[in-house]
Amino acid sequence: MDLLQIEEIIQKAEKNNREVLNLSHRNIKVVSSNIQKLSNLRKLMLNDNEILMPPSEVTKLLLLEELVLNNNRLTMLPTGIKSLTNLTYLNLSHNPLGFLGEEIGNLCSLTQLWLVECQLTNLSENICRLKQLKKLSVRENFISEIPEGFDRLSNLMWLSLAENKFDQLPKKLERLSGLAYLNLDHNQFQDIPAFVLELESLTNLSMKGNLVMGVDDDTILALSKLTKFDLRDTCILEKPDHWKGLEYIMVGNSVEEMKELANEVATMQEEEEDEEEEDTEEEEDAEEEEDAEEEEDAEEEEDEGNKVENEEEEEDEIKHPSKDNNSVKTLKKCEDETEAIEGEENAAVSEKKLECKDTKMGNGLC
Repeated sequence: MDLLQIEEIIQKAEKNNREVLNLSHRNIKVVSSNIQKLSNLRKLMLNDNEILMPPSEVTKLLLLEELVLNNNRLTMLPTGIKSLTNLTYLNLSHNPLGFLGEEIGNLCSLTQLWLVECQLTNLSENICRLKQLKKLSVRENFISEIPEGFDRLSNLMWLSLAENKFDQLPKKLERLSGLAYLNLDHNQFQDIPAFVLELESLTNLSMKGNLVMGVDDDTILALSKLTKFDLRDTCILEKPDHWKGLEYIMVGNSVEEMKELANEVATMQEEEEDEEEEDTEEEEDAEEEEDAEEEEDAEEEEDEGNKVENEEEEEDEIKHPSKDNNSVKTLKKCEDETEAIEGEENAAVSEKKLECKDTKMGNGLC
């Protein structure tokens, strides 16, 4: 999309006092300065573009609550982002940031922060100032340590540290009493972190793809409140006998399970397709039978109609003889009359001859 079209969209949004603007997937490289005129904007989506320069223009949108910048080419945050104190949602995932500046700690209203695959080597201490933070994902980076003061994020409920370089986590994280979801997949843990056992609200713990050799019974007992405990792709390949009834614990090979699941789904789809085909065939057979019955009924009605019609014709013929019969009778009558006339003429000729004969005999002349 060219710059002129982008400008038209922004002008239209300004004219209509729009609160939401979606400029994602537009191949934008530089954010227009006119975007700062959208003073009523509360949600701005600039994801999946080619933005390289930090869009400092957005820092003028003081009412902004959601800013979506994932899947661009940003290497640093916009200068002045600290002014967005109403911001509750910030997505910077899949940008080669490398580090987070100090200003991010001023986003005092932020409840969700997404930093997936941002080439981070450490987690900034400034994040620890985000007291309202409820969801944080730093998945797929190169982080190996949690910053000092992280345990002060008392409102944190959802945390993903997956696909990093962690091999241990500090015991003081047990202060995250509201944490319900913790994802530690694909790190370098050999044991279950001790602080996990003290998290009262935790229901979902995922440690898939770590180096865990085993889990003792005391740990299993302490984690009995979990609804999901994922230990797949670790050194635990099968459940011990006394784990057999603990369905919330998942072990084994997730790839194989995914293949089995995919096969099950494919089988179910095939069965559904077969059932649909059978239903279709049954419907077609039923329609054919119905058509055949209709044809038979139509033929019977036609035969009955012909029969009635013939009977009516016969009755009509009896009551009202046809012209052809009258003609035959008339012709016969004419023939009879003709024969009678011819008979009379022949009789007259014979009588005349007889008279002539008598005359001749009497006079000698005829």
